[in-house]
Amino acid sequence: MRLKALPALLLSVGVSLAAYGCSASNDINGTPLLASGDDGGAGDDGGTTTSSSSGGGSGGSCTPAPPPNLNPSTLPSCCTVGAAHCVPTEYVPAADKAALASCSGGYCVPDPFISNPNYTPPKCNAFNNTPGVCLSLCVPQVEQYKTILTQGTCAATELCAPCTNPLTNMPSGACEFQSPGQGGGQCSADGGTSGSGGSGSSSGGEGSGDAGTAPLACPYKGPPIIDPSTLPACGTAAGAHCVQSALVPMAMQSLLATCSGGYCVPDVFIETAGNYIPPTCSSLDGAEGRCLNENIPQVASQESQLTQSTCQTYERCVPCFSPIDGSKTGACNLSCDPGPTKPIVLPSCCKENGTDEGRCVPSTIISSTEQKNLGSDSCQNKGDLCVPSEMLSSSGTSNFKPPTCTASGFLIGNYSGVCLSNCLSFGIQGITLAQGSCDDIHTCAPCTNPLTGQPTGAPGCP
Repeated sequence: MRLKALPALLLSVGVSLAAYGCSASNDINGTPLLASGDDGGAGDDGGTTTSSSSGGGSGGSCTPAPPPNLNPSTLPSCCTVGAAHCVPTEYVPAADKAALASCSGGYCVPDPFISNPNYTPPKCNAFNNTPGVCLSLCVPQVEQYKTILTQGTCAATELCAPCTNPLTNMPSGACEFQSPGQGGGQCSADGGTSGSGGSGSSSGGEGSGDAGTAPLACPYKGPPIIDPSTLPACGTAAGAHCVQSALVPMAMQSLLATCSGGYCVPDVFIETAGNYIPPTCSSLDGAEGRCLNENIPQVASQESQLTQSTCQTYERCVPCFSPIDGSKTGACNLSCDPGPTKPIVLPSCCKENGTDEGRCVPSTIISSTEQKNLGSDSCQNKGDLCVPSEMLSSSGTSNFKPPTCTASGFLIGNYSGVCLSNCLSFGIQGITLAQGSCDDIHTCAPCTNPLTGQPTGAPGCP
């Protein structure tokens, strides 16, 4: 006799996947691939985007004019991936400091900004041919996001940083960089500056100083915001690429498989920056579901138990509700998904002492080795088999562990084993088994075949 536990029917990609591509507050605009405060350009929203004034900040501060000879060759070198030198703190515009690397006594500034007080970075075409500027790899976030930034017409040690963050549709800060002392003049009484490049001006090209447009529509429809094909492929199934760790929010990292230097993210979420509604599909017993990529670990672990339906070959249809208890799985609440309609639970079966102890499960998701221990009982749908409810899981996180027992059976004498539901079919061997120390809806199944001395494979046995 060989009894085997039926793997828990996952059906709860659960709250965990609910964070995948959306925030806990179900923001209608979804959550971008980048972590909060990050962007795909050279600066962040907390730094270079907040001020394009050549005065370099508020609160009574200003940027004095540079000394007569602010020459890169007279300053310490500070970057190995491009030409940059350490400019003393007092000569660096306040608006630039957050986006630059620090160095001894100052900040590491790319040479063109040092050499030319009126330097404007060359314009270039960034994501989807949107306006951008060429910035040195010596700018930390340009180096950090080099895997997704293009070079275009920029110099060998530069990349094209977009003026507008493609994930938020807000200014990235890349087009507000200023040269040391740019617009420098005499400090006014209120701490500002007078002279060239007054308040509100910037050195940027197109898009600089812009307050940004409306957030990305959800679901996003348009050319890929980030082209997955520019990233390394990952996973055992198609449709996913490796996104560097810095671009994946912490809340998502635990939900995704790792890859070299990052996490394996489905392409559809990369292309839309998370502003995506997975296609609706027909899951178990026709229940409503969503197509999710098999490279998501929780989907992969239940691949054999989930239907493909109308999904892509590398996806599985995850039901919106647990067919065990009707609780939401989270698969249908991603990003701006309006959500499912009503839960559909699997029909009950195996009435013991007036209580239903099993569920009718489609045989298509039950392995052939497990089917021999199951019967159809009262299941009405053709092909359904009655599975003990205790062997199913609505959360997908627990494993069935039956209690141990002892018994004395007909012909086989005393034995030890585990308590298994009477909903199971024990076959001809069942006549030799006893209830033993189990309750009256369970039978004590031996862990070792008393006739051969071989393990029976009963779930929960050592």
